[in-house]
Amino acid sequence: EQGFLSTRMPGEAHPAFGVGGLVIGGGLLGFLQKGSKGSLIGGSVLGAGFLGAGLLINKGEGFYGHSLASVSALSLMGMFGSKFMKSRAIFPAGLYTILGVASLAYHGKKANEWKE
Repeated sequence: EQGFLSTRMPGEAHPAFGVGGLVIGGGLLGFLQKGSKGSLIGGSVLGAGFLGAGLLINKGEGFYGHSLASVSALSLMGMFGSKFMKSRAIFPAGLYTILGVASLAYHGKKANEWKE
């Protein structure tokens, strides 16, 4: 059964949940280390987007879940890509830029597959 919180998560949902957890964790880390409320809020909002996408995919709404994850990945990539271009810092800007690019490539491809 593919219910809202099914015990069997489809493999397609794993990347969304994983990236969501990393983004929320990074926002929390930024807040704890530097006192950055922006990191906490941004990480929570973007992470919630990825987690929501994972729940949609888990529910069988693959197109909508992968589309939401794609928008979240594009936002992540845009935010950290500009920071990376200015700072050239591998962490966190470079890591999250790469994570956004990889996530957008995967979820964009999967959304297109579900659309057909």
